[in-house]
Amino acid sequence: MTSRLRLASPVASRAVSVALGVALALLATAARADDEALVRVVAEEAGVHTGPGFGYRVVYVARRDEVLPAIGRAANDRWFRVQLPDGTYGWILGDEVFPLDVDTASAHRGPSIWKRLSDTMFSPSPLVEGGIGLTFSAGVLGGDGLFMFRPAVLLAPHLTVEGFVGETVGDQVDVIFAGGGFNSNLFPTSPVTPFAAVAAGGAFGRKKADQFTIKPGNYTMLNVGGGLLVALKKRLTVRGDVRQYVIFDANHTQRIQEYSGALCVYF
Repeated sequence: MTSRLRLASPVASRAVSVALGVALALLATAARADDEALVRVVAEEAGVHTGPGFGYRVVYVARRDEVLPAIGRAANDRWFRVQLPDGTYGWILGDEVFPLDVDTASAHRGPSIWKRLSDTMFSPSPLVEGGIGLTFSAGVLGGDGLFMFRPAVLLAPHLTVEGFVGETVGDQVDVIFAGGGFNSNLFPTSPVTPFAAVAAGGAFGRKKADQFTIKPGNYTMLNVGGGLLVALKKRLTVRGDVRQYVIFDANHTQRIQEYSGALCVYF
């Protein structure tokens, strides 16, 4: 009995060691699977395509030393599927990138919580490359419901010429607003961009019934204020405006406020 116990002990020990080694290997594999694979661009410029081939449309141009998350590979292993800064996906040729191991990747990405949060929520500011902007606003102006369309031309990332046309719908008077002005974007390269705005135009009141707000007629209108432009993932840009309006003619002056939110498209 004693000799059998002594013989069994090394065998059991070896079995435990093997089991432990297998468990550690599995854990290491799982940990590696959870790590984010990255690729670094080694070409001066590398086109990112909608599919794994040059026949697909280019949707993004990556610059040298840019680092992108790699989430898959084509069957021929020559193309990587990568995530772009705006949250969309594309394919990049393997000859134009260098895969990074986990340690190198973490050195490139850094441990900053803000950067990780920013990469998850925000995309690059559309003001840097955009030329035309279309904004669709809805909110409140002077206590009445407001709907406004604001087309814009970006003269520079920090300066926008913006027109507007819209209407407030009230119980007594509907008022049409139209005009144009300038927006000054304070941090145009940031995904969260505050802006200051000034505009001028006209207000045209149409009477519905007895009313106590803007009188029917044609008025000159000035507004000043500002807001916040936020570039989110999936090419979604939202905006909020707060403005002070002065509406006047020779015999009438009125001050009202706008509070609105908007969806924006830049191209």
